[in-house]
Amino acid sequence: MPYWLEPHCTHYTMAVIYQDTFKCRKCERQPAPGFLYRCTVDRDPLILSATAKGDRVTFDSFGDDFAEEMTLGKFGPESRRKQHSFLNEVTPEQMSSYTLQQLALILEQRENVRGPQIVIAKASILMRYPDDTMPWVRREKYECQYMICHHCYSRAKEKSWVSLNGVLNGDILPSVATGFSFSYSGSRPCADVNVVRDIGCWAVPLVRRSHRSLFLSRQC
Repeated sequence: MPYWLEPHCTHYTMAVIYQDTFKCRKCERQPAPGFLYRCTVDRDPLILSATAKGDRVTFDSFGDDFAEEMTLGKFGPESRRKQHSFLNEVTPEQMSSYTLQQLALILEQRENVRGPQIVIAKASILMRYPDDTMPWVRREKYECQYMICHHCYSRAKEKSWVSLNGVLNGDILPSVATGFSFSYSGSRPCADVNVVRDIGCWAVPLVRRSHRSLFLSRQC
């Protein structure tokens, strides 16, 4: 099949899905390691939208705790639609480098951009993005659910990393906060900490055999 006819995804965020019953969209095989990469560019806004409507989007107590802090990020569309969102995007050190005239110009530019974006959304993609108040939330049936295995697309790993600094600062994506990677199985895989903490730390001891036992084994 030509490349341009193959199913593919060019979005920038993915999550690891721990479920061995799904198949890769490219090779159509079940993943041997037991996980696939799934696009989450539409899933994150959908989770926030469902939460705003009062729907539960988590499956355990861990997700319930983190769901209160989930966000699309300080550079996400939810934050940037606010007129003065720029003031929350820069550090105090960066803020001190701007003059009052520069800050006023930036805020004015932000306000000028917000209007045309909403008009474009109404005119061209209302079918896929039906909510005027949140034009970045896609209709669920048009959600990108592309799944691919590591063998077919090794770069998916670069799109599925989680910033620990972001988590500590309360900048947690909805798919991370709700444990979307484990939502299909309904549980988080756990292991004994006493076993896991030493994995890779110690060399595997080799069984040394005496010269006599080695000689006898060769005779046999």
